[in-house]
Amino acid sequence: MRLKTLELQGYKSFATKTIFHFDSGITAIVGPNGSGKSNVADAIRWVLGEQSYTALRVRKTEDLIFSGSESRPRLGLATVTLVLDNRDGWLPVDFLEVTITRRASRDGQNEYLLNGNRVRLRDITELLAAGGLGQRTYLHIGQGLVDATLSLRPEERRALVEDAAGIGLHHARRTEALARLDATQANLVRLHDILSEIEPRLKQLERQAERARAHQLISTNLRELLRIWYGYQWHQAQQKLHQARQDEERDRLAVTAQAHKLEGMASEIAHLVAQQSAVRAQVGEWHRQSSALHTEAETLQRDLAVGEERVRLLSAQRDEILGEVEALERSRNAMQDKIEHVKVALIQAEEGLQAAQQRVQALDVRLEEERSKRKNLLEQQRRWEQRVRQLTDQIVNRNARLQHLQEQIAQLEREAAQAIAAYDAHLHAHSAMEHQLQEKTRTAQELEGVIADLHRRIEEQSQRGHQMEQELGRAKDALDVCRRQLEALRARHDLLTRMQRDLTGYYEGVRAVLSAAHQGQLQGVLGTVAQLLHVPAPVEIAIETALGGHLQDIVVETWADAEAAIEYLKATRKGRATFLPLDTVHPSRPITLAGHDSKVLGVGSTLVTCAERLRPVLQLLLGRTIVVEDLTTARRVLRSVQGNFQIVTLAGELVRSGGSVTGGSVGGERSVGLLTRRREWLELPSAIQAHQATEEELSRRLEECRSDLTQAQAALQQMRQEATELETQRRVLERESAALAGEMERIMQAAAWQRDLAERAQTKRAELIRLVEHTKAEIELLRAEQQNAQSESEQLTKEVAALSQETSLAEMSQAQAALTAAQAQVERQRALLEGDMAALSEIEDRMKNRRARAEELMREIALLTAQLGERRERLTHLAEQISALSALIAPAEAELDELSGRQSALEEEERRQRERLRHLESEHARSTLELTRCQDALRALRRQIESELGLVDITLSEGVNGQPPLPLHPLVSTLPVVDEIPEDLEAEIRGLRVQLSQLGSVNLNAPQEYAEVRTRYEFLKGQISDLEQAAANLRRVIAELDQLIERDFLATFHAVSREFKAYFRRLFNGGDADLVLTDPQNISQTGIDIIARPPGKRARTLAMLSGGERALTAVSLIFALLKVRPTPFCTLDEVDAMLDEANVGRFRQVLEELSQQTQFIVITHNRHTVEAAKTIYGISMGKDTVSRVVSLRLEEVGSQ
Repeated sequence: MRLKTLELQGYKSFATKTIFHFDSGITAIVGPNGSGKSNVADAIRWVLGEQSYTALRVRKTEDLIFSGSESRPRLGLATVTLVLDNRDGWLPVDFLEVTITRRASRDGQNEYLLNGNRVRLRDITELLAAGGLGQRTYLHIGQGLVDATLSLRPEERRALVEDAAGIGLHHARRTEALARLDATQANLVRLHDILSEIEPRLKQLERQAERARAHQLISTNLRELLRIWYGYQWHQAQQKLHQARQDEERDRLAVTAQAHKLEGMASEIAHLVAQQSAVRAQVGEWHRQSSALHTEAETLQRDLAVGEERVRLLSAQRDEILGEVEALERSRNAMQDKIEHVKVALIQAEEGLQAAQQRVQALDVRLEEERSKRKNLLEQQRRWEQRVRQLTDQIVNRNARLQHLQEQIAQLEREAAQAIAAYDAHLHAHSAMEHQLQEKTRTAQELEGVIADLHRRIEEQSQRGHQMEQELGRAKDALDVCRRQLEALRARHDLLTRMQRDLTGYYEGVRAVLSAAHQGQLQGVLGTVAQLLHVPAPVEIAIETALGGHLQDIVVETWADAEAAIEYLKATRKGRATFLPLDTVHPSRPITLAGHDSKVLGVGSTLVTCAERLRPVLQLLLGRTIVVEDLTTARRVLRSVQGNFQIVTLAGELVRSGGSVTGGSVGGERSVGLLTRRREWLELPSAIQAHQATEEELSRRLEECRSDLTQAQAALQQMRQEATELETQRRVLERESAALAGEMERIMQAAAWQRDLAERAQTKRAELIRLVEHTKAEIELLRAEQQNAQSESEQLTKEVAALSQETSLAEMSQAQAALTAAQAQVERQRALLEGDMAALSEIEDRMKNRRARAEELMREIALLTAQLGERRERLTHLAEQISALSALIAPAEAELDELSGRQSALEEEERRQRERLRHLESEHARSTLELTRCQDALRALRRQIESELGLVDITLSEGVNGQPPLPLHPLVSTLPVVDEIPEDLEAEIRGLRVQLSQLGSVNLNAPQEYAEVRTRYEFLKGQISDLEQAAANLRRVIAELDQLIERDFLATFHAVSREFKAYFRRLFNGGDADLVLTDPQNISQTGIDIIARPPGKRARTLAMLSGGERALTAVSLIFALLKVRPTPFCTLDEVDAMLDEANVGRFRQVLEELSQQTQFIVITHNRHTVEAAKTIYGISMGKDTVSRVVSLRLEEVGSQ
């Protein structure tokens, strides 16, 4: 027993708390439709984590909660609790019972509890998957799933077997591995791209580092020369600035004196201008007053003329208005007489209208009586005519029907004859096809045996090919590693060769001497100490530290060779070098060691080898050098050895005989030592040859693997092609057999249908003959009724013709015409009266307006006459004032002329003095410009100095602004004061600048960048190696998972196929069925097809099965899946609904057998299925739409 109890509260129709107890075996749930049985199955799916609303038969979470009814309110929470028995530990938790609870509220929130503790849905899913309760499609089986099992496409049906095989985890791991492989490949591509970008940059940075060191040396020499050059230039610029400042001061004083003189003359001119302005202002004021008086007088004269003309016009206008008033009085009297005549005519017209209206009303009453009688007669006539038409149509329809029946009888006779002939032909064809089907079935069985043997051979060959692919992959990886190592060695050898050729790392003087000796310009040069000594690798660091700069000492044959080299360096100005002439080198006595332990390696001259004639040089340089392992040993040796010597450790610490110790960490910019570089350069060719031999061997092995793999793949492809062809032949035979069986079934159905067709044709012919006789009798009755209706219609037509209304209508027409004329006469008289009244009112208004206007004009004329008298008096007074102002203006204008002459003389003198001031200002501007130019030149020189030399402490002249640098020595240098410079200094500076320009753009950070990029380059190469190994491991994992998936799928498929065939025979009580792979050559993608042969029938496609046959086939497949991979429990929701009683009995037997390993909850209406259950739950629904439950244990009932 796995499922113990199920508790529902508020879930769908289960509003109240309801508990279901489940025993082992089968539990049945029964009840009428709509009572809530399926809600129990939905609740189990929901509490186990189902997320599909469609599977739960709802549209949203709110639909899962009881929605209420008329007598019960809705709930806000749905809760389902499932209790699982875990006494045998089938779930990986330390509990005897596992309680899973899921709650949902109306806001859409879901909550999961495991033994009362809140957990995630993922925790529930993982726990159930570990116990075999994953998301399997056959854990909950309903009617829809039964039909869908057969409706699925073959590729979709594969998922059923995969679930049973339990390879979902393998698929997930394979998908994850593929994703990781894609990510790894993407990372590899990305790293290779980065590496391909870094490699050329690494070589470039190496060259740039060498150029940076050369640039630094040249820049240092150039800086010293520039300090002298700029010291001289700065001193000269300071002197020019001092002289320019004196000249500017002299010119500025002269300009100031001339400006003061001009200011006095300008003051006198301003006084004269002020006097003129005062007199001119008084004269202007008098002129303004005279002008204002003249303007006012002219305005008064114009106003007098306008006023007089205005009075004349107003008088004329008043006389004209008074004449209009008299004419309007005459028109008013005439209009009053006319209105009286119109009123009399209107009274007469209204009396005539009343008489005409009375006449029309009397005639209208008489016409209405005649019209009613005529209408009744016409209605009777219409009904009889309609009846005649109906009878005519019926007679026509009966005749057409009679003709159609006769044609049908003839057609049925022909169809019956054709059906009998077709029936005989179908029987003959069925016999021939049955013989063909037997032959094809025998051939297909023979092919199945051949295909099975070929599949076994393909499997063996595929495994051999897979082993060869793995061997080929290993060979490729080894070859790639070897090629990368060989490429790295070649690149390193090329680099070291260039460094040896270019003498990288040597002083400039050393490079110059070696280059001249190589070109034959110098004789007797043997090489540097670093080139002539052979130092073992373990002591390279120690010897290089001990020798230090002596590594670049040049060994020559004689003293004369050394002198010649030194003269060459002086002549070419290419630096300095140290020389060791073999004829003058006299080494001191080498130090001797005795009684020391193994940590004292020995004297340096004994640890290094060289040519015998170079032995004095070796003794001179290393004869007094002791090599030890560490500083502790060096301290012990220091105490025991006397004299002048030095001790060096393998790590490069240096201890001198005086007791000083040098050591520490080597800087990041230090390159490989000269000794190490030379040793590596000499050893690399042999290493490259060894890797080339290894590459050739690996290439040969790779070609052998490829050849073997190609042959194996060709053989495998040939076998697969042969198997495919055979499988194709078998499938063709099966399809042909199925097609023949289907065609035979169709032919038998067609024959039966033709036989039934002939029988139906005979039966229908007899029925049609009876209808023909009945139709003929109906036609005779309809013709008699038609004649009677025709006579009645003709009689009514005569009566309607006798009844005429022409006389009454004529009298009525005359009366209406008279009435219309009377109405028109009344309207005309009323319109005339209204028009005359309006005209009279308009005349009276016009008379009133004209009289008011005449009075207004009279008042305006009187006002204008008074105003004209006042203006004539003002005009006389203005003429007197104008004469007085004219007498004052003449003397004032004479005084203005005198002042103007004096001002002109002073202005001429001022002009001459101003010309002199402009000349002085021009001279001052030139001196100021010269001063500014000197200051700008000094500032520009300072900026140039700072741009070339950086921060420099220089003395600023007065008037030159600048922020002196902080005294941050040695960051701030001092510019020397130089009075004169050598003649060739500028040429030497240009030469150094040319050398810098020849170097081009130099990256001064190149040494540090080279070290960083080199470190990153090595790191990326290591990452690529790790990723390639990871990719190979992932490919191996994917291949293993593919094999595992294929193995488990095939094993499960064959097991399910066997059980499906067995259950099909049991449920159908015979017959045969099989599961076949649609693509056996592609196990990972093949679909699964179903072939069913019900008892007594040929093989059929699923679409040709009946509803019951489809249900039994689907149930057989589901039972096979449960048999092969049983689930702890399973719900069956009305799966037996389409089965008859006989099939239900067999269904029940199989269900009882499977209940021994799977707990079933069966929702059913079938009493035979219910009899197999140990416990029965009956569900009903009350008026409040709440599901109620009644339980029954059959064992308890049996015992009672």
